[in-house]
Amino acid sequence: MSFLHREIALMLATVAFVSSFVYKFFLLEVKLTYVTRDIIMFFIIYYVTEKLFLYIDKIMINYRKIL
Repeated sequence: MSFLHREIALMLATVAFVSSFVYKFFLLEVKLTYVTRDIIMFFIIYYVTEKLFLYIDKIMINYRKIL
């Protein structure tokens, strides 16, 4: 699972960003403040999920070493 945590984090952040943007596009409320908020949310989700999946990966590696 080496480097898979980055791709999963990127996928989750991208899905959240695109779904939020498409939802706002259909409501016709696309404004600069909403887009900047979505971009900031993208980076926050990416960072948090990357760290979360990295820690899960480390736990799995340590668990295999114990067994």
